[in-house]
Amino acid sequence: MGFLMNSSKFIGNFSNLFNCEVSNLPLNYLGLPLTQHRPGRQEFQPLIDKMQSKLEGWKSALLSRAGRLVLANAVLSSIPVFYMSVFRLPKWVIKEIDKIRRQFIWGRNISSNNPSGRGMPLLAWDRVCLPKKAGGFGIINLRMHNVTLLLRWWWKNYHDPESQWAKITKNLYGKRDSNIPPIGWKKEGSFFWKDLMALRFYFQISTVTNVLSGKQTLFWFDNWASQRLCYFGAENEISARRCITLCDALPIWKQLPPAPHTLKNFMVAEIASQFQLTQGNDHLIWRWNANGNYTASSVYRTLILAGKTTFPLKNIWKLKVTPSIKCFLILLAHGRILTQDSLQRRGIAFEENCVLCDQQLLETPSHLFFSCPISNEIWRYLSNRTGFNLPQMNDSCINILVKLFQSAGTDSFHSTIIATACWAIWLERNNRCFRGEFRGTSAVQDWIVSEATFF
Repeated sequence: MGFLMNSSKFIGNFSNLFNCEVSNLPLNYLGLPLTQHRPGRQEFQPLIDKMQSKLEGWKSALLSRAGRLVLANAVLSSIPVFYMSVFRLPKWVIKEIDKIRRQFIWGRNISSNNPSGRGMPLLAWDRVCLPKKAGGFGIINLRMHNVTLLLRWWWKNYHDPESQWAKITKNLYGKRDSNIPPIGWKKEGSFFWKDLMALRFYFQISTVTNVLSGKQTLFWFDNWASQRLCYFGAENEISARRCITLCDALPIWKQLPPAPHTLKNFMVAEIASQFQLTQGNDHLIWRWNANGNYTASSVYRTLILAGKTTFPLKNIWKLKVTPSIKCFLILLAHGRILTQDSLQRRGIAFEENCVLCDQQLLETPSHLFFSCPISNEIWRYLSNRTGFNLPQMNDSCINILVKLFQSAGTDSFHSTIIATACWAIWLERNNRCFRGEFRGTSAVQDWIVSEATFF
């Protein structure tokens, strides 16, 4: 009892000395939840509530899709960045945040029997999160961004070993009298350290070791020989001496008999025999940046584009047209605008006829914009007036658009004409369908030319 009373008095004296409050875990510190265990739903719920509160003052129905994209990336996607630089967000948190951003970008939820289809997601979320040059809308992928921000802690361990962070982690998880680099430290520890250890692979593929003495480089697991030797090293060697450094391992492998028993051993011995060590400290080079230093943007760009094919219309975002037209062209290139065929796939009943030419057929993007007699007449007029060549109009939307923009070449006015023509045909279709307003073909053609000249 006396100890508890003295302890309370001791804490009270420190509280008065530093003019701070006394509290118990869990609590918020510098805006982040501080707990003894992994934060749960109660700790992350304020983050989700904060994002929801932002939407209350925004009138998404009064904003264009381009405007909603800007707000989603500049505000909604930036709110969790502070959390992501410290915690590896649980899947359910990312799912909830993505739900908020997705609903805001596509507008309010409207019942499925609404023929306009307003509020429907038009593009898969993984495509929305692709960079603009890859055919997406450039919305930040939170899972990838979370990984890139946490890799900074690994980089600090290697490039700032005198920092307080590096000293604490080495005392907790490393060996004080050893030069074993952080990748080789023990996996057990706090939830934060376990999350960092789970990201080792991303760090290892992002770095190359510039070897001098070999004392700070792991023989099996660091990328010093154009690839990590653990990919084809002898399993018994890896399990027995997984944290052996390069300077300690090279003499062992150079003394092996000329004909090792296995092909894997032979390959490792061949690499080891050709490598020479010098004096100095080894250091890491960041592969994704020209200056060799870590940046979150460089690794994010690499991860998000890994395995993705090149988008043939990556220059759409550079066109001299409004952002709304650029967003529309991306959706048109992917075949994701709400023509009759798309609405039918979503379970919305629609009369099968082309609104422009009144033919009794299912309206598709290819027909509406290119093979319809009305739209075809518009394209022929623009071709004759401005001089760009027309391709065959019975191909897919994206192929026709690629050929049209290729025919325009470097002429920005021709490219603007093409983009504005697609937008004008879509506006005319919607005016006839929903407002009963009809304009003649010549009026649409004149509007396209005057609008493109304005840009």
